[in-house]
Amino acid sequence: MSATIHIPTHPRATLRPSTLIAEGLLNPRGICLQADGSLLLAEAGSGLPEQPFSGRISRLRPDPTSPGAYLPGETLAQGFRTMNMQARMLRDEIMGLSDIACGDGRCLASQTDYVEGSRLLDLQFNPPEPVFHSRGNLNALCFHPSRRSWLAVKPDSNQLVEFVDDQQERVLAQLPELEQGQEAVPVTLVYEPDTDAVLISLFSGELHGDPLRKGIDFADRAGQVIRVWPADGRIEVVVQGLQLPTGLALDRSGNLLVLELCDSVQQPLTPDWQGEARHGGFTRFSGRLLHCNLQTEQVTVLAQGLDTPSNLCLVRDGVLVSEGMGLLGRALPTAGGEVVPLAGRVRWVGL
Repeated sequence: MSATIHIPTHPRATLRPSTLIAEGLLNPRGICLQADGSLLLAEAGSGLPEQPFSGRISRLRPDPTSPGAYLPGETLAQGFRTMNMQARMLRDEIMGLSDIACGDGRCLASQTDYVEGSRLLDLQFNPPEPVFHSRGNLNALCFHPSRRSWLAVKPDSNQLVEFVDDQQERVLAQLPELEQGQEAVPVTLVYEPDTDAVLISLFSGELHGDPLRKGIDFADRAGQVIRVWPADGRIEVVVQGLQLPTGLALDRSGNLLVLELCDSVQQPLTPDWQGEARHGGFTRFSGRLLHCNLQTEQVTVLAQGLDTPSNLCLVRDGVLVSEGMGLLGRALPTAGGEVVPLAGRVRWVGL
């Protein structure tokens, strides 16, 4: 059993340079680096009622005239269902396309669709063809090389599941409740070569203890990263004390990069909301990127002031962060007292 990393109250900040590489996106989620240096990007969609099928998959190619920059995205597939969960959740929750993962010579995308059923889509076809079907919320996706299977997490049923060609979906692990009785809510997973296990971020569900705090009734710093062995479902806690963790990635030294969605919760989007600037559950522009050394247990902050960051993708000289969750264009308050329209973007952070 390895030691558990506890996130300090004020971890040391070693802020890295960052720049936006894509803007004007529709709830960007998973990004997958290709062998030619291009990126595949899943966008869940705008969340606007008049655009129910605005989810899309794009390719961003490197700009040959500007190292580190990318050309505008080329749409590879579009018309995927977008679901705005605001009325139910009272906060910014847009579901649809969620992740892209590559392995065994092909790339699959995960899509949550509560109407026609969730599925994994094979991107070698145009339009992408569903190769696996599932019920519920199919969130992050990864390929497990030694099992030669596709693993996904399901936040609404708190499960790690596996997909193998010509077989039914299999539950590998049922994740237990957290310390205060809230659901685990797994968000992201990443394969860990050193252990042949997967690391999973646990967002931590609502406490449902105070009706007046519906939408924001979260325990403070209850999020975790756990390690799960698919072979037997064994679980150990790797990191605890996280504030609503989302994206994960392993750097080239095997250390863990973790996104925290925000530093606090406030201003849910209640039924009486009339479009005025609100944080919408998650304090906007307060997310951060943490570096956790799994050997020394040292934690450092690499980036802060991120707007509801959700996904990570390691690239040659840094990491890409998807930002901007929620209803496209709605008014957001900033830390400086200004109001800006909600917009999705991808940020490069140097490592």
